[in-house]
Amino acid sequence: MAEIFDNIAGEYDDWYRRPLGALVDRVEKEPVYAYLEPAAGEDILDVGCGTGNFSLELARLGVKVTGIDISEAMLAVARRKAEAEGFDIKFIKADAMRLPFAADSFDKVVSVTALEFAPNLKAALAEGYRVLKPGGRLVVGLIGGNSLWSRYYEEKAAREPDSLFRHARFYTLSELMAAMPGRDVRGRAVLFFGPDFDGTKVDEARAIEAAAAREGRTDGGFIVAVGYKG
Repeated sequence: MAEIFDNIAGEYDDWYRRPLGALVDRVEKEPVYAYLEPAAGEDILDVGCGTGNFSLELARLGVKVTGIDISEAMLAVARRKAEAEGFDIKFIKADAMRLPFAADSFDKVVSVTALEFAPNLKAALAEGYRVLKPGGRLVVGLIGGNSLWSRYYEEKAAREPDSLFRHARFYTLSELMAAMPGRDVRGRAVLFFGPDFDGTKVDEARAIEAAAAREGRTDGGFIVAVGYKG
């Protein structure tokens, strides 16, 4: 699995430079930050940090960040970016299924579009929960199943034998919430415009998202859940 991500590390950040990628990134981050509520001085673990998209943003907020990923090539990119901005972020090669930290180590744990690739979602969530301090929270974002985006990735995987999405499982919001450990589990779905949307039409995208929220839809392309450790 690590080799698959190693092979795309050099081009991974190109997505965020495109209009659609930048728009999707903003839409996805809103519910993640609303649940995570990061604060300066907190110790936050970023599970499946990739090239450091969330890790660097958290560091800019004054958070003490630790990022783990199975791909050394992805981590190398993240380290270069952190060094360029002068951030002392710990980037460690590790598996989400076996985190190399003691129990009760972090104020908060976040994982975004990573655990779709875990062999056992519930076990990976339990491992993230294990390293949370009492009173901490676990926030997880995934590509939503039964959505425009999951169908796009499934079709891509069917066409391309080397697609990383051949190794992904797409969960619905109800499945994610059922798997989440802890108390007061909550969740929501966003990203209701599709992969063929014009990323420059920001106002139209916002209108689509607002309409889906009013309708209470849960079939968005990105799902987020939070659980708290007692």
